[in-house]
Amino acid sequence: MKKTVIEQYNGMHNKTVSRRYLEKLLSRAKRTKQKEVVSKIEKLLSDNEDKSFAITLTKKLPRKTKRRVTIKSISKPKKRVAAKKKIKLNVIGLGIPSICVKNYGDMRKEVPKTNVNSRSLHNHIPKEQVSNDNCLHFELQKKSSPILKKQPVIKRTVKGGTTMADIDNNNQITETFTLDSDLGRFLGDLEKKPVHSIVVTLDAPAGSGKTRLFFQLMNDYANHGKSCVFFTFEEHSSSKLFKNKRDQYIDPKNYNNITVVDEIKDYEEFKRIVENHEVILTDSFGKLQRLIKGLKIELDEHVRKAFDSKLFFFIFQRTTGKTMRGGSDSEFDGDVILEVVKPSDDYRENYVRARKNRYNEEPNIKYSVYHRSIIDDENGTERIQEPKDSVDSPTSLIVSSI
Repeated sequence: MKKTVIEQYNGMHNKTVSRRYLEKLLSRAKRTKQKEVVSKIEKLLSDNEDKSFAITLTKKLPRKTKRRVTIKSISKPKKRVAAKKKIKLNVIGLGIPSICVKNYGDMRKEVPKTNVNSRSLHNHIPKEQVSNDNCLHFELQKKSSPILKKQPVIKRTVKGGTTMADIDNNNQITETFTLDSDLGRFLGDLEKKPVHSIVVTLDAPAGSGKTRLFFQLMNDYANHGKSCVFFTFEEHSSSKLFKNKRDQYIDPKNYNNITVVDEIKDYEEFKRIVENHEVILTDSFGKLQRLIKGLKIELDEHVRKAFDSKLFFFIFQRTTGKTMRGGSDSEFDGDVILEVVKPSDDYRENYVRARKNRYNEEPNIKYSVYHRSIIDDENGTERIQEPKDSVDSPTSLIVSSI
C-alpha cells in the first residue's frame, strides 16, 4: 500500500533526502491539502538552496484517521394493496342456464326447475344476472390487461473495474521522457506512466558498445533535468576505463545529476535507491539477479509493476546461442526491446535497432553508437565530432559503493 503524505514526511527522520524528493513530496502534499506538511517543506526549501538535506524531525506529525460515516437507509412506506373481492355466482338447477326464445308463443322452452345449488367462483368467471322469466343472462366481464411500464436501463459495471467512458474523465496530463537529439528520435516518445513504469532492454554481445550507449543516455537525460542512477555491476566506477568513458560522454555540468552504484545488498536497498531517481540504468540484469540473493527477481513483477513513473534501461548480455542471458521471458516483458548489431569486426560500424518499440512509429530506424547519430542507409552515417578524452572540471561524479 502506498504511504500517505504524513507517513512519507515522518519517514524522512534521520535520513538524507534530495531536493528533488522534497519537491515531489511538496507537490503531493498540495494535492492532498496537507497544509502543515506544505508549510514545513516550503520553508525548508526557501531558506536553503542545497541539493540534499539531512532531515531530523523534532516532532513527528500525527496520523489523521478517517471518520466513519454511517448512512441510514430510509425505506419508503409500502402502499396498501386492496384485497381482491370474491364474487359469488349462483347457478340455478344443474348448472346449465335455461334457453329463452322470445316472441314465439308456445315454442318457448325452459329447463325444469330443480333445487338451487350455490357455487363460489373467482373473478375470472363471468358474473350472472337473473331475470323475472327464470332465464339466465350472462354478461362477460372484460378483464383489463396490465400496462407494461418501460423498465429503466440499469448500468452494470464490475466492482473495481473501469469502462471505456471512464478513461475520458481522467484529466491527468501525460508526461514523456522525450529527448531532442538523434538518440531521442531513435527511442521515440517514451511515456511517463502514472501507474507502473517503462522498461527498455538492450541485448548485446561483448565489446559491442552497449556501456557507451548507456553513458550517452545518462548525459542526454541529465541535460533535460532528469535524475539518473547507474548500477554499474560489470565495470567498477573507480576503474580507469570507467573514468575515461565519463570524461568522453558526460558533460561536467551533469555530474551532480547522475548517481553511480557499484554494489547492493538486497532488493529493499535496490528499491530505496530507485525511488529517489527518475531514470535507472543497470549493467547488467544478470548480475543484478546474482547480487539479490533469496529472491528470483523478475523484470515484470519486481521492476516494471513495482514502481510508478520510472524509466528503466537494462543490459542483457548475449549468450553463445544468441539468446538474452537472464531469462527468455525478459525479452517479452520489456516495452522496448533493443539489440546491438555487429555487421563486421570494425566496432565503428556497430549500430542499435529495435526489435520492438511501442513508442516509435518510424520503421527500421538505426542508431550508430560510435557516431552518435541516426544511420541514413542511402547517404551513409552522419558523423559528428567526438568529445575530448579528458575535461578539466573540479566537479566529481557522485559514487555510492555500499
